[in-house]
Amino acid sequence: MTRTLTGRHVLFIFLAFFVTITGVNALMVTFAIKTFSGEDTSTPYVKGLAYNETLARNAAEAASGYAVTIDGARQDDGRVALAIAVTQMGDPATGITATARLRHPTNAHLDRTITLTRTGKGGFTALEDLSPGRWDIEVTLTRDDAEVYQARDRLWLP
Repeated sequence: MTRTLTGRHVLFIFLAFFVTITGVNALMVTFAIKTFSGEDTSTPYVKGLAYNETLARNAAEAASGYAVTIDGARQDDGRVALAIAVTQMGDPATGITATARLRHPTNAHLDRTITLTRTGKGGFTALEDLSPGRWDIEVTLTRDDAEVYQARDRLWLP
């Protein structure tokens, strides 16, 4: 007995195909939404409301004359030496303290705040165990317990 391909068979084949594709897409979308919300910050709405304050702070930082240079190099022992130079109006900055926060772009569990050691006028260093790859670093300068400047940079570590 030979079976012939009828219009009904073709209809069922097309329906099965599209139901399968739609099911897989729905499953992938569900997994994507549950594992990553797409938000870069934990409170984007609140940060959006504070946008004017952020613009004012950025203008004040630009007028302050501070500049920060951040370098990182892997040492022979595998640790990374971070060197941070701070200038104000072209001269080494004095009377400031600096703190740094390292962010790993793909693994928030690796994020950390690091302790910076003053090395002289406007100089700070740190020695950290960091995995190879890209790291985002944020350096915050304070004077008299008030934040005066915030610098962000991206480091690529071998």
